[in-house]
Amino acid sequence: MLGVVLSDNVLLLFVFWELTTVTSYLLIGFNHEAVKSRKNALQSLLITGAGGLALLAGLIMLGTMAGSYELTNILIKADEISSHALFLPSLVLILLGALTKSAQFPFHFWLPNAMAAPTPVSAYLHSATMVKAGIYLLAVVSPIYSHSEVWFYTLTILGGFTAVWCVLMALRQTDLKLMLAYSTTVVLGKLTFLLGIGSDLALESAILLIVAHALYKAGLFMVVGNVDKAAGTREISQLCGLRTVLKISFVAAFIAVLSTSGVPPLPGFLGKEYMYKAGLEVSNWSVFLMVLVNALTVTLVLALLIKPFSTRHLGEPTQVKSVELDKGLWVPPFMLAIISVLATVIGLEWLNEQVILPGVIAIAPVAAPEPVKMWHGIDAALMLSVVTLALGVLLYKVYPTLTTLLDRQLSKLPCANRLFDNLLQAMVSFAKWQTNVLQTKRMSVYGLLSFGALALLLITHTPMSFDQFVGRLDGIKLYEVVIAALLIVSSFVVIISKTKFLAVAALGMIGFMTTLVFMIYSAPDVAKTQLLVETLMVIFLVLLMRHMPALSEVKQHSKVRRAIHALVAGSIGTAVTMVLISITAELLICRFPSSSTSKVCRAVMVAI
Repeated sequence: MLGVVLSDNVLLLFVFWELTTVTSYLLIGFNHEAVKSRKNALQSLLITGAGGLALLAGLIMLGTMAGSYELTNILIKADEISSHALFLPSLVLILLGALTKSAQFPFHFWLPNAMAAPTPVSAYLHSATMVKAGIYLLAVVSPIYSHSEVWFYTLTILGGFTAVWCVLMALRQTDLKLMLAYSTTVVLGKLTFLLGIGSDLALESAILLIVAHALYKAGLFMVVGNVDKAAGTREISQLCGLRTVLKISFVAAFIAVLSTSGVPPLPGFLGKEYMYKAGLEVSNWSVFLMVLVNALTVTLVLALLIKPFSTRHLGEPTQVKSVELDKGLWVPPFMLAIISVLATVIGLEWLNEQVILPGVIAIAPVAAPEPVKMWHGIDAALMLSVVTLALGVLLYKVYPTLTTLLDRQLSKLPCANRLFDNLLQAMVSFAKWQTNVLQTKRMSVYGLLSFGALALLLITHTPMSFDQFVGRLDGIKLYEVVIAALLIVSSFVVIISKTKFLAVAALGMIGFMTTLVFMIYSAPDVAKTQLLVETLMVIFLVLLMRHMPALSEVKQHSKVRRAIHALVAGSIGTAVTMVLISITAELLICRFPSSSTSKVCRAVMVAI
């Protein structure tokens, strides 16, 4: 990820990009004995790898348009690139790479399935690093593409839909890690939505959300890991009363939930405030969308906190073992919680100077962002924050009813994982069918297909005009015609011969006539080589003939098959002849029209 961020060359950026794909595949499949781990690792590799191929094509187009693969040079030529014919194709391909990596709809399902990885890996993948590569890429190329309507509508529509859909899917889950995983895609959807808007406030909100999400999501994942280690399960319905055992983990989770919900003065509050400010500049529907998503997120994290840790849960407290004697389990989430508090309480000025303002200017060079402030007075954004918290708490009061309703309604819709599996199975079935058709285990069929493709390629790409060359052949001698006729007759004898000796003799005749051509036209060294080779080949063939069956004993192919073979062979021979004649006419006659050159040219023609 450091390589992705620090690379100025886009091709080097792609190399590091693919290394994150490979390493995430290895991490997700860490428990390789489990079928689920291997399957989910392969799924992530296929989706993000396919997106990586699209990204490579887009980056190559981008470098072609700019005349350089250095990112700084590409950004300088942003205006020139916008009028290029490859602008739109490169935009689409780069978006495919970014959206697959950052799990935007319809590629969103691979990220929750990455939960097969161990908990520390999940914290790495879902909090601040690997899945943010797509968001980073969108931010980097924003100066080039942000003025395009395709950019705006694609990012706002897909980002908004991803956020809404995944928060609904998160509420359906009963596994704590899956709930957090889907909430990660919610944040990624919001970030994509904000980058699509692209205003100063939207970009400030996006950077604040990245910082806040890095802190609270990593902490929540580590807390869930502690819960799993202590109770042996992550099922929310089987957990209760953990607050008395996992005290420090509860404190860390409490602070992380407050930040996720957008409670001041935590970073999540600032990110949400500036998101509402950016939405108010765009349209009412975007504000409604943001309030809905954020309120449902509040409901989700309240369930994550209260149900496992509260002692008021129905039933007896879960029997657990204390894991907080191991400092390695509670120090990381607790430190992240402390940093989350300090980041905005005493570190806001530093964030403004070192992170937020430089980040906005890097994404939008013409921007003039104002420093982020904690308090703006009682305004519309603050009122929307209050409504969000109130609505989230209210929805939590009806949490069982809400989840039941979502299960009933969303279960009727197609499952993304099932659709992916069906698509993969269809590809495998097609591959098997194609293999059965092409891989017949018969060399004759392989040769026919290969030579047929070669014949088609040569015929469709061979120039057929050589009038100037024919015009130069008016001085051909009788012996040249005789040699050419003997070559042609010998070739036909090889084809139609019924005995092996006659076929070998005719084949040798072709070689010796070719030797004679080289001798007549002043190429003794080539003639000597040709004579030696042909003599040895005839001797070898005669010696081998005693071990070969007679031609009469060899099974004859059908007339149709022989006709196809003749057609392919004739097509290749004709095409090669046309190529040689055209090259000879161009190089030896048109450019060097001397009598000696014409003589050599006639020699080549006779040999052909």
